[in-house]
Amino acid sequence: MTYLIFALVLFFLFSIQTTLLGMFSLAGVVPDLILIVAVYCGIHSKKNSGIWLAVLIGFFQDCLSGGLLGVNSLSKGLAGLFFCSLKDKIIVEGTVPISFFIFVTSLVDGMIYFLAMTSLLGGQVKGGFFFSSLILFGIYNAVVAPFLFYLFDKGRQWVHIKFPSQALKTI
Repeated sequence: MTYLIFALVLFFLFSIQTTLLGMFSLAGVVPDLILIVAVYCGIHSKKNSGIWLAVLIGFFQDCLSGGLLGVNSLSKGLAGLFFCSLKDKIIVEGTVPISFFIFVTSLVDGMIYFLAMTSLLGGQVKGGFFFSSLILFGIYNAVVAPFLFYLFDKGRQWVHIKFPSQALKTI
């Protein structure tokens, strides 16, 4: 049952990401809800499942974006790997740590996209424009992430109350 609820939440977030978030863009930049979900999965899932969920989420985002296949899988998978590896050593609770780690992860995600676009596709991106957009992207994600983490935590608590016998307690 928890997999079904998780799939429905992902479907809802992908729908918002691809349709409604364009109305809330700042200088052409929108938050990446899927990156925030990948980080959340990396922090709150078991080691291997967090990495695989992040890669799978990135793959779905690649399929829906129509761009270069694999860039989002790589960046989301690396985010999941990083947080799965370090979740026992760092504390990612509270507004400031969540915002900080999402900001840094957004910068890494943007740099992976930038490197893929320039090296693999030969795209021309103006550095000043890109890096100012990258900072804005990180700030936007850092502002949205604590709210989404709060909603995910409340949803996870609700699922564990409604379905206490489920074996998958970490999602």
